[in-house]
Amino acid sequence: MIITSLDNPKIKYLSSLNKAKERKQEQKFIVEGKHLVDEAKKQNVLIEAYSIEEKEGYIQVTPSVMKKITNTNTLVSEIGLCTMLDKKELSNKLLLLDGVQDPGNMGALMRSAKAFGFDTIILGEGCVDIYNDKVIRSSQGAIFKLNFVTSNIKDFILSHKEYKIYGTNVVNGIPMEDVMKEGHLGIVLGNEGNGISKETSSVIEKNVYIPMEDTESLNVSVAGGILMYYLR
Repeated sequence: MIITSLDNPKIKYLSSLNKAKERKQEQKFIVEGKHLVDEAKKQNVLIEAYSIEEKEGYIQVTPSVMKKITNTNTLVSEIGLCTMLDKKELSNKLLLLDGVQDPGNMGALMRSAKAFGFDTIILGEGCVDIYNDKVIRSSQGAIFKLNFVTSNIKDFILSHKEYKIYGTNVVNGIPMEDVMKEGHLGIVLGNEGNGISKETSSVIEKNVYIPMEDTESLNVSVAGGILMYYLR
């Protein structure tokens, strides 16, 4: 059987998941492309898959139907409907994001976090929805291998005193080489334009910076990648 109608109830439901409000309400999200569908299957979060080709285990749809479901300009060959990820225990190393809004930055930070052992990401207020299609694509599957906690960053820091939490501030920070790598630690990265909020900064005891030459700042995902690599 092939779904050809744009008014098919399944297709309308899948299209609705392009909105963050619907994703949150349904606790479902969509991944696009074979690699991400395969990753979702490996992590046991794949509910069903759709393809423009006739494939075993897939629901076949026409190209026009696939375009209605997806957000990309180019035609995607397959997608997966997934259930949202379960929370796990906090890892020893945390990445705390205070209002990171760009989907590409969020996805890149996920990849670096997984690569360098920061297996829990704390998502503060103002962060982009991690189930946004652009975030998922740029994460290249790392989203399935991480633990996510949504929390006010200030409240989280105050309630998890066992972690040594470092902010990122080039003005009053210590060089990253001086940070103790052992034990439970976390790095806070702020909003692309405004940095770490005053509320969060008020409970951060120490800041760290990356020594640079003739450069005032780095893209948040670049800075996060460097810090996580050094502190891995």
